[in-house]
Amino acid sequence: MWQGMKSVMVFDPKDSQVETDRKWREWMEHKSSVGDKYVPTAAETRKYLNKLENRKQRYA
Repeated sequence: MWQGMKSVMVFDPKDSQVETDRKWREWMEHKSSVGDKYVPTAAETRKYLNKLENRKQRYA
């Protein structure tokens, strides 16, 4: 799942250690929440769209 995915965090050398730590914690929270979301594969998406199309044909 993580192959090919990249994330970047920019540190400003002028930031204090407290500010750097805050940015780091915020980045880690957002990074982990993105990893928790499921994205369907192309095959699953095609299957879902075919089901929708079949329903439309039945009721037309």
